[in-house]
Amino acid sequence: MGPLEINYEEADDRIGLRGPGLRVTFRRQGVRWDHALTIGPSDSRQFQPAAHSIETDPNDFSPQRILSPAYQELQRHTDSKARCLLLTGQATPHHFSAVVTVRSIPGCVVAVWDVADRCRAPLEVLAATYLVPFGGSDLVDASSDRVVWGGDGLGQGRLEFVADVEGSVVLAEAGRCASRVQVLARVDPATHTQRLAYRWLWTPEAPSRSSSRVATAFDQSGAQVGYKKLPESEFDA
Repeated sequence: MGPLEINYEEADDRIGLRGPGLRVTFRRQGVRWDHALTIGPSDSRQFQPAAHSIETDPNDFSPQRILSPAYQELQRHTDSKARCLLLTGQATPHHFSAVVTVRSIPGCVVAVWDVADRCRAPLEVLAATYLVPFGGSDLVDASSDRVVWGGDGLGQGRLEFVADVEGSVVLAEAGRCASRVQVLARVDPATHTQRLAYRWLWTPEAPSRSSSRVATAFDQSGAQVGYKKLPESEFDA
């Protein structure tokens, strides 16, 4: 599938990218943009909620602990391989920039985030945090760098949240049928630019549990590390 089969969608207060079965929509909220993912069959325009960004509360902002990057500016970009959204934002003393790309691989659609945070102040946590409307009964697999949901609640599809570039993933319950999922960057105190990279991968028709070729295509270490389900009190915020 080429970039022309990934479409931009625009309205007065929103802009997004839509591929077969996956839509990423950024919506303006005051001076910032939040975003959401919706999923569905690859041959349908019927989508269901899959994830919504949890934004940092400006009234409870800690510059040492970034719950989610802040974006104030957004523009479209298309090259020969993909369609992208370019984002920038500031939350003093942080300067964020990001590229969000939607493309397809065989059998799947993937939305990739590549975020840079330029900051000279000390930083403890750089994260991106989402609310997901799927609970423990929908959980297929989880490790330190990936969470997978599937089953009836996803129309027999498979949704993966994957950390790249030595990042990690944390999952916590958020009620009976919902979860919070967070990707954490590996913060390097020796540099003033930190990188946070992750992706959402949607497979409308999930492979069998015995076949992990698609599911593990983005694993960085090739190893499964023990998964610990965290209570809400341990979740980075």
